[in-house]
Formats: sequence, structure tokens, C-alpha cells
Amino acid sequence: MKVSIHQPNVFPWLGYFDKMRQADRFILLDTVQFTKNSYQNRTQILTSYGVKWLTIPVVKEGLYGARTDQVFIANTRQWQEEHFNILHEAYRQAPMYEARIELIRELYDSSAERLTSFSIPGIRLIKEMLQIDTELILASELPVVGTKSEYLAQLVNEVGGTVYLSGPSGRQYLDESVFHALGILVEYVQYDPIIYPQRGQQSFTNGLSALDYVFEVAECSWKVEVKA
Repeated sequence: MKVSIHQPNVFPWLGYFDKMRQADRFILLDTVQFTKNSYQNRTQILTSYGVKWLTIPVVKEGLYGARTDQVFIANTRQWQEEHFNILHEAYRQAPMYEARIELIRELYDSSAERLTSFSIPGIRLIKEMLQIDTELILASELPVVGTKSEYLAQLVNEVGGTVYLSGPSGRQYLDESVFHALGILVEYVQYDPIIYPQRGQQSFTNGLSALDYVFEVAECSWKVEVKA
């Protein structure tokens, strides 16, 4: 049983979903400490003016040291409409705009109060568009405590994992002996970017939200690389 873990980011990039699809179970680490202006509350898309950040404003009071699942959205301005208008202008001529946009509109109309009430449904939505059948589990729903490698290993063990899939950066901070003590093998996975057509671009821009891919590519498949 292969398990991977990552914090619930806003409309993550394709590398996030590539790691997800290789796992049998993917744990959304909503218990991790929130980091402002990280990918936990913002993402990048491609517009006619270049790369642009979409940022969800969060309530600052009590933010320091708060867990991700305890962060509230600052609904003091019309950020939802602003985001949606930017997405409309960026992708209204994309091949899959009509097929995808209403599902995304429903998410923006959901009036989410907590950050994870927006980011996690967004992850589930793109997961479905990418035809990934990996089971998603919230860390906050698991009876596990600990810190650093111990916590991650216990999470994997709790859901029956025998292999932990980590990104390449895990080599710098994971204590593999903690996993091995629980009979868990650690594997490191590297994402090889899928190169797909990006309208009006002379060179490919990697690291964008997976929204860019699902708007531009009709058949979302990990088996066939789409060449520009």
C-alpha cells in the first residue's frame, strides 16, 4: 500500500497530482502549521500578460502558529469574483473552457469560510478532471500525534501504508529509520513535467496550477505525454 502526504494547497500544480496518482492513499496534511503567502493560499496561472498569482485573503488575527484547518478566509472583499474574472479572461478561448468553467464557478460560489473548505474541494475537483482514483484522507481525522518524521510515519502506518512516497526534497529532512521501524519503505518520486500546448506561448511554463492543464487539454491522461 503506497501512501503520499502533502498539505492542501490551492489548485496545486501537476507535480502534486502526479505524486497523488502514484499512491493508493493520499493524506491531506491539514494539521500542518499555516504559512502565509505560500501555496497553501495562492497559486499561479498563465494570462496574456504572463504568470499571475491568485491569492485567497485570510484573517490575520490569530494566524501566527495556526494549523491550516483553523485558518479563516477574509471575506471582506470580493476576491471570489476577482479570481473568477481573471480565470475567465485567461482561459475563455481555451479548448476545455466551456466544459470546465461551470464546475469551477460552483466552487467559487460555495461561500467557504475556512481556507481548507475551499482548497480541499478544489483538489478533489481537479483530481476528478485528471481521472485520478486515489483515495483522499484528512490528517485531522486520524488519531495520530507527533512531530516531523515520526508524525508522517505514524500517519502512513495508521492508514495501512507499507511504502511512503516522498518528493525529492524529502531526502533533506526525513529520518528514514523512523519509517523503517514501522516496516515502511521510503521511496522518492521525481515529477517529469508534461509538456502541453499553452496558447500564445513560445516556451513552456512549468509550475502553474493544474487548472492551466485542465483548461488547455481535452483528454487528461498520464499515459500519453502531450507535446507542444
